[in-house]
Amino acid sequence: MKTSRCTLAALTGLALAAGCSTASSHSIYVPSAQIRSSVSSPATRKPQQPHKRSTATLVEESLHARGVRFGTDGSVPALFAFMHEQFSQVQADQAHGGDVLFFDLGSGCGMHTGLVETAEPGGRIGFREWRDGSSRHSYVTPRDPFLRRDGRGRIMNTFLRPKRMEDPADTTYFAGEMLCAVFRVD
Repeated sequence: MKTSRCTLAALTGLALAAGCSTASSHSIYVPSAQIRSSVSSPATRKPQQPHKRSTATLVEESLHARGVRFGTDGSVPALFAFMHEQFSQVQADQAHGGDVLFFDLGSGCGMHTGLVETAEPGGRIGFREWRDGSSRHSYVTPRDPFLRRDGRGRIMNTFLRPKRMEDPADTTYFAGEMLCAVFRVD
């Protein structure tokens, strides 16, 4: 009982010292083993990892690297509003490398985004997105939004959300079903 009381007191002290009672711009997960080692030996503390990336961050970094200067709150809706105000919207079949895609995940256009990497003559678009904590190369085929794979087995539309038993019948899953805007960054 004495050990658990000491551990609880140490964790409470760390939380108060870190200022967890105030709002933070980002959160960092610190494994409990690291907390225990830092409590017992402050000199051996490991540096904290940077904040989690988001799908908006991936696109914003690419745009900044191309010389487009702007600032948003880091959310996809803010990025969508900026793109809508500053750049031309193009038809999905005219997309090419560097264009920015937006998807409607069920609560309106501009809730998920990706950056076009490739656009094939048949209409299949390869894009980079950030989902589930990692960068992914995904596909969308606007001409055939409900097709998962073609006759050769190539992915034509990536799943942007998992299928769940409790989903309503009209739930969309494929990137082609959810693609709602393409912006050309000149």
